Amino acid sequence: MTVKIERGQIVTVERGKRTARRLPGMGLLDGMAVVWKHWAGSFRKNQGFNDIHGVFTYEYPEERPKLPEAYRNMPILLYDDETSHELCTSCFQCERICPPQVIHMTQAKDPATGKPVPAVAEFVIEYDACMSCGFCAEVCPFDAIKMDHEFELSTADHQKLTVFKEQLNRPISYYERIAPTMWAEVRDGAMKKLQGNIKRRPDVIGMAPNLAEKIAARRRELEAAAAAATAPAAPAAAPAEGRKLTPEEKAAKLAAIKAANAAKKAGDTVEPPVAPAGAAPADEKAARLAAIRAKNAARKGEAPDAPPVVAGEPAGEAPPADEKAARLAAIRAKNAARKAAEGSDGAPVEANVAATEPAAAPPAAGAATSAAEAATAPADEKAARLAAIRAKNAARKAAGGGSDAAAPTTTGNVDGGGPGASDDAALS
Repeated sequence: MTVKIERGQIVTVERGKRTARRLPGMGLLDGMAVVWKHWAGSFRKNQGFNDIHGVFTYEYPEERPKLPEAYRNMPILLYDDETSHELCTSCFQCERICPPQVIHMTQAKDPATGKPVPAVAEFVIEYDACMSCGFCAEVCPFDAIKMDHEFELSTADHQKLTVFKEQLNRPISYYERIAPTMWAEVRDGAMKKLQGNIKRRPDVIGMAPNLAEKIAARRRELEAAAAAATAPAAPAAAPAEGRKLTPEEKAAKLAAIKAANAAKKAGDTVEPPVAPAGAAPADEKAARLAAIRAKNAARKGEAPDAPPVVAGEPAGEAPPADEKAARLAAIRAKNAARKAAEGSDGAPVEANVAATEPAAAPPAAGAATSAAEAATAPADEKAARLAAIRAKNAARKAAGGGSDAAAPTTTGNVDGGGPGASDDAALS
């Protein structure tokens, strides 16, 4: 029977008639009657809160009450079911705010660089001293720590109440089952932050350690990805012709580039020879030597020495680089001698230049014929070299001694005496 009384209403209770005299012990019997009535009603299970003469007892442990989502007992850690990565980043917020200071953690580090990464290496909670306040779950910015509904934690072993990360880890699906509404409110933000943290975790750092099979599978996946990434890198490093340049080819190419830059700075329009990719070692060496000489000549403003001629070498096997270097040396010697003659006042130097011109370089009309002869006759190469040496000596004396000292030099050079003769003897 339910009595509803409105607020402010006065209720009058009638006790009924009472006998003038009551026997001793009648009040005790009346009280015992009330106890008996309630005791007998306790065997009847109530079906609702309107039934006041029954019991609400659950047949525990076969029948368990449904706990509210906000119920809190002890903290747990969450990890993603799909990637097995933990949501915790070891930000130490829960450790700082814990009133009894029962949370302890260590941040993970990259084994290659030693720098910290957003993952937790060790996580320990002392359940025996935890007060279940829930501050850790409220302050966590990554929603990695939540309050569990499990309360059957009694044990005779006190050491088991110090719980490590392996026992604290729970999948997200577990917490979603016990608190679906609360997890739905924070799911999007938590998963977005987790994906950002996974990108900063190398190898298998941050994965739940109790999932050994998934960790091993992840390691195999990373090794396969690394092998696939390094496989196409080898063909890409090769040059376009399908082979690598030898050290000699690289040196010749570098020397030619440097010589071209030096000649460009000095105002020389003649380009040094460049060795082709498939040239022989002798051609490569000659090209390197010609490039070095051209660079030195451009730097000093003098004519470079002609390349040496190998005695007894067949005319048909003469390297093209040596022929081109000899022609280039003769042309540069001619230009240097002409510039030196124009800078001096002595006419004999001009005569010397005129005498050396036929040997230095043929006319433009017969350039092709001279090149063919130089390729077949070593005597022409020797003559070109001699002309270069004589022109160099003449230019040096003309610049140093003036017109008075230039006349004997001209006579000596033309007649075959003086330094030119010594050069001839050296060459012979």
